[in-house]
Amino acid sequence: MSSKSSKYPIVAFEESEQDDSLMEQIFDEISDVPDKEPVLEIPVDKSYQKKKQASTNNTLLIPDQELDLHGKTLEEAIMIVQNFLITCHSQQLQTGLIITGKGLNSGNQGPVLKKGVEHWLKRNGNFYLRNFHEAPPRFGGSGAIWLNFK
Repeated sequence: MSSKSSKYPIVAFEESEQDDSLMEQIFDEISDVPDKEPVLEIPVDKSYQKKKQASTNNTLLIPDQELDLHGKTLEEAIMIVQNFLITCHSQQLQTGLIITGKGLNSGNQGPVLKKGVEHWLKRNGNFYLRNFHEAPPRFGGSGAIWLNFK
């Protein structure tokens, strides 16, 4: 009898009234948690920053910084996104773009990275972000997330 196993682990998110305290409790009990290590600086390409269209609605031409998560597992992506948010916020960037891809190789489960990253941003991004939403079509549309930093 053979069973098909997924190449990637399935990550399930549970909602709770005590999510923050539960997460702290879990991480305190684990000795090797990546986010307890020093945050690595992500170099920012200065020539890529703050080009705005001179229109009345002040539409951005390009994001201040981009992050491409193609080929990453959800666990890797979350750690990278966390470092990306911290770095961009500390460098006082205004906008960012996270390219997750459209999940075309994810099978029936759909875009795993985008759903997981969006869920993580909803729960953990409030300190860094004013808001986030699906990127404009020219920046990937449903395969990317546009970030507006505080």
